[in-house]
Amino acid sequence: MAQYTPIAETPNFIVLDSYTKYAALHEPPTGYQTESELENEFIADLRAQGYEYLPDLRTPDALRANARRQLEGLNAVQFTDAEWQRFCDEFLDCPSDTITDKTDKVQ
Repeated sequence: MAQYTPIAETPNFIVLDSYTKYAALHEPPTGYQTESELENEFIADLRAQGYEYLPDLRTPDALRANARRQLEGLNAVQFTDAEWQRFCDEFLDCPSDTITDKTDKVQ
């Protein structure tokens, strides 16, 4: 237990020369993360779960191209450009869908 030296004492309060909170002595330190640190930790967690990180996927066009490659590979089909455009317009990126609807489709 820590030792403290009282500077002043009254029936209602005490003044110590120094004080260290008990929790601060026994809890791991916590801190704040920058957005970049949070993203990197999230990416590391996903990679540990078996996801592949593709740093080139930064635009909607790149995401759509990757979705096309993945769907073609998983289903052993080759979309023509017209078929892919129709699939995107009528299902994957339907203008009437909400962001939640689109997320549900992708997941």
